[in-house]
Amino acid sequence: MSATYAGTEHWLCHPGLSGDANVCNGDQTTIRVAADGSSTTEAFVPAADPPVDCFYLYPTVSFDLAANADLDPGAQETGTTLIQAARYGSVCRVFAPVYRQRTLVLLGLRLFADFLVPDGLSAKAGEIAYADVLDAFRHYIANENHGRGFFLVGHSQGAGLSARLVTEEVETQPYLAARMISAHIPGATVEVPNGADVGGTLAATPACRSATQTGCVVAYSTFRKGDPDLAEPRFGVTGNPATQALCVNPAALVAGTGAAASATLDAYLPFLQPPIFQAILIARGEGGPYADPARNRAAAKTHAFYSVPGQLHGQCVVDPASTASYLEVTVDSDPADPRADDYPGEFLGGKGWGLHLVDVSMVQGDLVGLAASQAAAWRR
Repeated sequence: MSATYAGTEHWLCHPGLSGDANVCNGDQTTIRVAADGSSTTEAFVPAADPPVDCFYLYPTVSFDLAANADLDPGAQETGTTLIQAARYGSVCRVFAPVYRQRTLVLLGLRLFADFLVPDGLSAKAGEIAYADVLDAFRHYIANENHGRGFFLVGHSQGAGLSARLVTEEVETQPYLAARMISAHIPGATVEVPNGADVGGTLAATPACRSATQTGCVVAYSTFRKGDPDLAEPRFGVTGNPATQALCVNPAALVAGTGAAASATLDAYLPFLQPPIFQAILIARGEGGPYADPARNRAAAKTHAFYSVPGQLHGQCVVDPASTASYLEVTVDSDPADPRADDYPGEFLGGKGWGLHLVDVSMVQGDLVGLAASQAAAWRR
């Protein structure tokens, strides 16, 4: 029994939390706007009694003024968890622990004033974060899982920590390996030998290449087509000419990067990002699905998310210059129609990030749909 994670105090989402105390109960109402401007409202319906679980780790979001966050979550943690994890509630019970992650403050120092960061501080902070994650995961398995299938879901720092759980816990214990339905971990580099689907970061967990495959991993990083950030990408690269970053497009589970066809992406984009991200996202588009800002402001009053069916497309590609392996996103813009021609996603404060901040949002409908198919296959 974990001293920290017993009970519900240090969980953002947990079946034992009800009402507003459970972040995953937040508003996910979505307006879906078609190319002709017609719209429908999609209400989110959580599964009444989901037979499987999701264990979610949020990305680097804390603005606590230290190398590690505390265990008191704020708007950054809760807002990001709602955006990235709550929609999985249509498939699974969602468990989202608060953990002492490496903070945005530490990240900022490493990016812009690395000389101020003492040697070993970042590694030590990473070990503190992983110790919390491991404690929460082991508590979940011992006290909440009861033999159920589970997904590991995470983004960026949360994806890297999830990959370590796969390596050190899941792949070393047949009990867990048999119950991990899939790992959905975009935004962190999962290294594989060139042309391979397994090996490298994860020794025995292959890429997901069909909607009914289980015990597999979905990993990718997103960049806009023609993104100048690809000149010096932070994501999708390994630094080893014998390996590449795994790219699995949740909308087109095709084997082999070169064979991956373009597919329509089912995005769920939030009208409102968590506070810090509002400040660091490059402004693109008109604040919503419409080209008319007034219509976006009106829609945002009654909807938390928006979707633009058929407008966003993605395929896994390899950049010939940087060798980055990534999910290339294109926007099918038409200045003559009523929809917006662009949407935000790039980081204002640095180069090489691509669409990292919206890795999950760009394909969230595809990720959750894949989770539903994989959960059904695992149960069979």
